[in-house]
Amino acid sequence: MTGNIDKLSEKYASNEEKFEFLNDMVLHDKEAQEITAIDALLWLNRANHLVQRFFELILEDNASEEPSDDLVKFLKAAYKDTLKEHHGWIAQHLFTFLSRMCPTRKDLVNVLALERENMEDIVYRDMESFTNKLRENVTFILTFYKENDLENYPKPS
Repeated sequence: MTGNIDKLSEKYASNEEKFEFLNDMVLHDKEAQEITAIDALLWLNRANHLVQRFFELILEDNASEEPSDDLVKFLKAAYKDTLKEHHGWIAQHLFTFLSRMCPTRKDLVNVLALERENMEDIVYRDMESFTNKLRENVTFILTFYKENDLENYPKPS
């Protein structure tokens, strides 16, 4: 994610007035037959979509009678729903390996609560608010890419 943010930041810094909005950068790249902003925003949005879906699954499970402490299954399901189709065999297997490092629910909530006790309700409330805003952004960018035929934009030769 950081690499894609860096690419977009560099592009923005090259002409802050012209690239006031991300859309401006992406449409400029399309017109100039470049790929930097198109590709960077696409992959950043895909990563954000993964986070959004992961949090949605955690929130859905949290509403159940017995929430699971094991979040690996939610991370794997979020990956399957969002990124898997865009990754090759090696990246898929690397993700499977790395997903084993997913924290437990208790550990995640503890980190998100900045290690303060009795903050679970606040963490889940904030997670839901964040997830709703993230969903709006992810959906907007997905729609923007579809409307501008950028989903499978060809990379220059």
